[in-house]
Amino acid sequence: MLRKIMHDLQGFFVLAVALGIGALLLLNNARPQVSYSLQSGSPLPPTQDNASVSQIVAAAGNTTPIIATNTIDALTPPTVTPTPVLVQGGDALLTGVQATATRAVPVGPTESVPTSVATPQGVVSVSRPNPRQGQFSLPPELAPLSLDSHDHFWFRRPVDASANSTQLFYYTYGSNGPGNEWRVHHGLDMPNPIGKEVRAAGDGTVVWAGDNYTWKLPNGKIDRAYTYGNVIIIEHDFGYQGKKLYTLYAHLQLILGYVQPGVHVSMGDVIGLSGESGVVSGPHVHFEVRVGENSYYSTRNPLLWMTPYEGHGVIAGRLLYANGAPVEDELVTLTQARKTIDTTTTYVNPKRPGKDSWNVVGDDVRNESFVFGDVDAGTYMVSMNANGFHFEQEVIVRAGTTSFVDFGQLPTPPQATKAPTTAP
Repeated sequence: MLRKIMHDLQGFFVLAVALGIGALLLLNNARPQVSYSLQSGSPLPPTQDNASVSQIVAAAGNTTPIIATNTIDALTPPTVTPTPVLVQGGDALLTGVQATATRAVPVGPTESVPTSVATPQGVVSVSRPNPRQGQFSLPPELAPLSLDSHDHFWFRRPVDASANSTQLFYYTYGSNGPGNEWRVHHGLDMPNPIGKEVRAAGDGTVVWAGDNYTWKLPNGKIDRAYTYGNVIIIEHDFGYQGKKLYTLYAHLQLILGYVQPGVHVSMGDVIGLSGESGVVSGPHVHFEVRVGENSYYSTRNPLLWMTPYEGHGVIAGRLLYANGAPVEDELVTLTQARKTIDTTTTYVNPKRPGKDSWNVVGDDVRNESFVFGDVDAGTYMVSMNANGFHFEQEVIVRAGTTSFVDFGQLPTPPQATKAPTTAP
């Protein structure tokens, strides 16, 4: 009898469990189903409140002009349309500048207002990118920096190290390209995808911001660089040897709307986005340093003005003919332990005594004809061949300074003479 009761209770328990499971299933099925969908063709906007301008450009496919503000840390992503989009921020709407096909425009701003001072003031540390967030980690910069009295590393790089802040190795300052077929380079190029933040290299006042760069010089001549696309030029609050300093940023995809002539910016302020406006073979930032006046023919090598990365230095050097003329367009090689570290070329058509026209200008103190930038501290060999002669010199690179290599002089080459003609 007891066995029968236990058997019945066991069956009842199994039945109760089965009924309970069934009830739970029915309850779950009775709940409404929730689904999520995105409208077809709409990009997924940044999910964080502090989305950067480059994120917004990426979300828009890098094709839609954006009207942005000088505050880039709290922007609302715009709706993607074929026309410019407004983004509300702060107290005003500011207009981004897009390159146009039209090149016939009146001359823009003439002369700048700010007064130069002897040296830059203040120190700005450019923080190291975080490799845990997928950023390429390069050493930090500290600007301005002048550990040697002849150095003037007063500018930070216009592009963050988390992007590409080093120059294009085969088209250096003063060169005319690997095949000698390009124009002589008056600055340096930093290849970057469209939409990377471009920052002011130092404190100063904007004197040009727009397409169709056209500038009236004090002598009345017009300085033009139509191929540069969207350009920003800053006259800095500090000068060099009593001369004004300017930096130029070209081929921008976007100029932030607050960046207008007369606006003061500080080192590190975002002033635009990298791009490929103007005449280019790919997106990059073209960066120039101009000394004395805002002129295409007053540039200096930016590698002697941008702060080297921590633990790195710069090598500058020259080889002259006996008459003082520089040896032009010759390959210079940097080696360490017989391994090639870098190559460059001597400047093409630099300024020299007694010459009325030139493309680039050497440093006011060193008068170099080639430069290697961002070289790890250590001992190296610099070598070059010219007119059948081989030159090499050991050089010690110290962090934060410029090491100079003087190869001396070559015999002045004979002037080319026209072969005499013979009467038929």
